[in-house]
Amino acid sequence: MMSSLEQSTATPLSPERQFEQDIATVLQTALAQHHADELGDAETLYRAILDAKADHPDVNYNLGVLLVQTRRPADAVPFFETALGVNPNQAQYWLAYVNALASAGQIAAAWLALELGQQRGLKGPAVNALIERMTQLPAAAPTPSAPIEALADAPQKAAPPAPTQTTSARAAQPESRVQAAVAKAPTPQDVSQFASLFNKGRVADAIRHAGTVTQRFPGHGTSWNMFGLALYSSGRYDEALAPLLKAAELLPEDVQCRTLLANVLNVKARHADAETVCRRIIEIQPSNAEAHRLLGTTLASQQRTADAVASCRRAVELAPMSGAMHCGLGVALLEDGRSPEAEPCFRRAIELDPTDQISRSNLLFCLTHKQDIDPATLLAEHRAFGAWCEDPERAQWPRHANSRDPTRRLQVGFVSGDLFKHAVTAFLVPVIKHLALDPSLMLHAYSNASREDEVTQGLRTQFAHWHMVEGMTDAVLADKIRADGIDILIDLSGHTGRNRLVAFARKPAPLQASWIGYPGTTGLHAVDYYITDRFILPPQLDDQFVERIARLPASAPFSAPDATPPVNVLPALHNGFVTFGSFNRLNKLSAEVIGLWSRLLHAVPNARMLVGAMPDASESPRTVVDWFAREGIHHQRLMFRPRAGVALYMQQHHQVDICLDTFPYAGGTTTRHALWMGVPTLTMPGDKMPSRAGVSALNHVGIEGFIAQDQNDFVDKGVYWVNNIAALAELRRGMRERCMQSSMFRPDVIAEALSRALRSVWQRWCDGLPAASFEVARQGEAVSAAADAS
Repeated sequence: MMSSLEQSTATPLSPERQFEQDIATVLQTALAQHHADELGDAETLYRAILDAKADHPDVNYNLGVLLVQTRRPADAVPFFETALGVNPNQAQYWLAYVNALASAGQIAAAWLALELGQQRGLKGPAVNALIERMTQLPAAAPTPSAPIEALADAPQKAAPPAPTQTTSARAAQPESRVQAAVAKAPTPQDVSQFASLFNKGRVADAIRHAGTVTQRFPGHGTSWNMFGLALYSSGRYDEALAPLLKAAELLPEDVQCRTLLANVLNVKARHADAETVCRRIIEIQPSNAEAHRLLGTTLASQQRTADAVASCRRAVELAPMSGAMHCGLGVALLEDGRSPEAEPCFRRAIELDPTDQISRSNLLFCLTHKQDIDPATLLAEHRAFGAWCEDPERAQWPRHANSRDPTRRLQVGFVSGDLFKHAVTAFLVPVIKHLALDPSLMLHAYSNASREDEVTQGLRTQFAHWHMVEGMTDAVLADKIRADGIDILIDLSGHTGRNRLVAFARKPAPLQASWIGYPGTTGLHAVDYYITDRFILPPQLDDQFVERIARLPASAPFSAPDATPPVNVLPALHNGFVTFGSFNRLNKLSAEVIGLWSRLLHAVPNARMLVGAMPDASESPRTVVDWFAREGIHHQRLMFRPRAGVALYMQQHHQVDICLDTFPYAGGTTTRHALWMGVPTLTMPGDKMPSRAGVSALNHVGIEGFIAQDQNDFVDKGVYWVNNIAALAELRRGMRERCMQSSMFRPDVIAEALSRALRSVWQRWCDGLPAASFEVARQGEAVSAAADAS
């Protein structure tokens, strides 16, 4: 008995605390009755607790377990739904709920509940056994549920676990009742029908089906996930974006939809958003190799190349037997200017997956940057690609039924993955504007990228037909090209990203050509012609190509950007020293290139060097600094400029007297930009086409004095121009006039010549003659006998 003092100092329980204590006491008694198989008394006590506190999760769960034990699974369902509404992350609640639905014959709802539970981490042997049992159940036949003892004695029997009093420490915020979720969710039949259509390749039907499911169940993530997946698989990335964003919102732990979403955001050039999504995937699954690879791709697109390499290395460590991971690392290394390290990555990717066309093309592009590869070996590598993709198709090449009328209007198709603001369109847009006015041609664009911008919109107005083909299989694309009646099909990518050369290997058009996008052969016999000019590809290099060569007055037209400042006075006149410069992309630089530039800097001790187009990441400039340092060039003689918008990039030429070219892959667009700003480029053409873009540009404007024959001549010519500042200044003043008079800057000239070239090859085909090399001169001029003015 308590003393009076003790009674006076005891603190009475608050009504709320007393209520909870009373609930706990009754629950303890109910559990004891339940375990003693006094099920009637246990049920009465459980219901009494729920009369007082209807949302008690453990009591709802335990009552549901009891009802299943007493062969009333349908009555148990709402109690499990209430428990899940309060604690949706309790795996045992999900397991018992799915079992009750299946036992009640609600098979469709059971499959959906299983999917929802798995999204919240439901897994294990009991789940596997339950799935096995559900697959054997008829769609609407109730089956007896396993008694509660069976679960403990034989866990392979998928029945609910024993009643519990414990509430999960991972309890989440209350959600809407599961019953409502089930009622507003796609049925397993909806999902099964979608899977059937999708797996049979009936993607258009799958899209329509998934679209109706989202209309019926707009609040359920699975609906949007199916819709986004189908649109993504068909290459309709613009349309896939919104459904995938919605799926990611409704399925916060779903990795698949986020992976597709990151891919779409990358395609749409929303790289910062893609990075966020990739990092979220890695938070959910730190060992997800594909997420690390995608992150690397995203970082490389933001010029954060060193970070990209690190992320892709992580991907390879996580999935060393995945060709895609090795390919991703190769791309990152190539973007970081480390082509020697990239080559074995692509070769390993091909070894792991011989069907991987992307890695095969990446390898060839990488080899064009290789210092010591000889022309015969480079050609052999390209021929091997051609044999790989062409040999299985050659026997099925169609007998083209195109009308052999040499004078009729020609259907001309252009295939590219770069029909937006890109180096390719810098050359393409000017000539297309003129070709679009040619009544003898009907132009078709086959765009292999969903990314669009103002350049894309302008191009769309120039083509009579615009076809979005990203996501189409090569077979479907080839069939479409044939159905469109294309007479001459022109590849604008070569072995660069987003190419469709495997479709070309099916020979969908009678005549096929490659132009602009790649400085080398496709390796395909199905491609009849390579379009270029006599400066970048003199006849003595023809044997490096599988194709026949069609030479124009210039390989492609070039128009200077609108946002260009005027040419300034030669900066050396007021600086008192010469500034050399380079604006080539990072992966054209190498220790060998820096070594040659350093020799010139040693020969001109007071000269400076400006290196533009640098990524934002600090690692890569430090690499270049290290290369210079190893050659004895102090960093104080170096200036770095980050990649910039067009206007600022063009204005940076005001600080440069002479640009220095790279090798073995020379600058193309950058050399032309520099010429327009009055800056000549000192170049050294080699024995392969990738090294000759500079020599072509310089010949077109008539300044052959900047074309060196070897490394010693490169240094000698650089010293010569440093010692002839007055001549260099005069050349700068008249450079734009030289540009405007050259065929290279005259898209009207190139368009007219290309039109004649297309008519010429068409005439040969109509006459039953094989492809043959030829040259089309500028109107009013004869074809020059001199093949190489360098």
